[in-house]
Amino acid sequence: MTRRIVVCGGGSAGGVLAARLSEDPANTVTLVEAGPDYRTPEETAPEVLDANQFGFTTHDWGYESADNVAEADSIPMFGIVEQGVVPVLRGKVIGGSSSVNGANALRPTAEDFARWTGLGSDRWSWDEVLPYLKKLEDDPVGGELHGTGGPVHIERFTEGNGLRPVMAAFLEACAQAGHPIHHDMNGADRRGAGPNPFNRKDGIRQSSAIAYLGPARDRENLTVLGGGTVDRVEFTDDGTARAVLLADGTRLEADLVILSAGAIGSPAILMRSGIGPRRLLEELSIPVIQALEGVGRNLRDHPMVYLTYAVDEEAVGELTPPLQTVLAFSSGGADCEGEVDLHALPFTMEPGVMLVPLGLVRPYSLGSVEITSPDPEADPRIRLGLFDHPDDIRRMVAGIRQVRDIMGSAPLEKYVRGETWPGPEATTDADLTRAILQGKNTYCHAVGTCAMGAEGTPTGVVDQSGKVHGVDGLYVVDASIMPDIPAVPTNTTVMMMAERCGDGMREGA
Repeated sequence: MTRRIVVCGGGSAGGVLAARLSEDPANTVTLVEAGPDYRTPEETAPEVLDANQFGFTTHDWGYESADNVAEADSIPMFGIVEQGVVPVLRGKVIGGSSSVNGANALRPTAEDFARWTGLGSDRWSWDEVLPYLKKLEDDPVGGELHGTGGPVHIERFTEGNGLRPVMAAFLEACAQAGHPIHHDMNGADRRGAGPNPFNRKDGIRQSSAIAYLGPARDRENLTVLGGGTVDRVEFTDDGTARAVLLADGTRLEADLVILSAGAIGSPAILMRSGIGPRRLLEELSIPVIQALEGVGRNLRDHPMVYLTYAVDEEAVGELTPPLQTVLAFSSGGADCEGEVDLHALPFTMEPGVMLVPLGLVRPYSLGSVEITSPDPEADPRIRLGLFDHPDDIRRMVAGIRQVRDIMGSAPLEKYVRGETWPGPEATTDADLTRAILQGKNTYCHAVGTCAMGAEGTPTGVVDQSGKVHGVDGLYVVDASIMPDIPAVPTNTTVMMMAERCGDGMREGA
């Protein structure tokens, strides 16, 4: 018997799921993506294809966070559409955010999954997820921690293989500051600096659209619908998902519905479908199918600020590839045994300027997502909650001081002319705190709004397979189901989760 599957959202998770589930000829898979569907690299928008471009908003949902931002005359504007407004950048295109991001392929760590298992997701241990991290990748580094021959090619820039002199100088400066240097930042030891791993090949970003959907396009049992905004899921009287309704009135009947619309989109679809906090649903006159208070809660993201430096154009030379190296370190310092909670990733996008985004990858602050209307075209209310927790600010201040020492050290003096933000006048903790609250931004890694957790717990929305509590035939598989945020960019983790959950759905069938 044919099983009809509708996947809502063609991003990092949805693209993987549609490709993997359509490998079984007993499934007919329909993938719905709100943004444009570029079927081939040749018809893909240049900025979407080019791995050297990121931070653009031509294929973005246009979301904003309700976080308060302190007024300032001059702040770094990379990724900022409007001064004083924190953007919530989310890709609206086939491949989702994997088609517009920086192609950063840092993998999650064993410590990340120790947190998940500690929160009750005991089936997501490091030993259980590692085979799927290996399955998805084609990493020439090889060895027991890496896979070869998978859909996603991994690339690094090293000396002798395209590493720019200014980036080599950054690594030397990190070493002089006491940080170990690693060739493989996805290896056994993640503390230190080294070439950043990327999901890119021949300059092309290896999104889920390129790596997974591309080879699956010719299957007769796979249909991709671009430009289709999902309104809600329809249920039978006994609480079984039976169809997906699109904003234009299209009805897609289904035996299995999978929401992969991300940490903003998936909770919004659940709420419009009658699954979420009872108070909110009743306020919006949405019939309650299943009251789950955790829907839209537990939002976690990596706060970021962009330290900015004037650099010598001639010494820096070519600006591309703009991003090549990463420093993963502790706010306690290079000699501290504390966990890695900060990333610094220098890059160049315009002549005479180097940005050093500093991301806090173990944040304590929490945010939320709520719909404001049953209308699927209405933007949800998003609060990222960046720096709400005072310890997040304290650790970011410590990180700024460490990065300043590195950028002002001898290996980089040939390149760096001076700091332009926060600027040399910002010296005290109070000065730096003020600058952080004025220039706060995000690493764009929102997770957690449909979290895995036991039924009846405050944040639990799905079980460990992604099945939504209290209803049948409905799953969520994307960044929203993470119970805690990993201390790395989330794209690779999401692809791994889709690989693993997709396997579970095939076995269950």
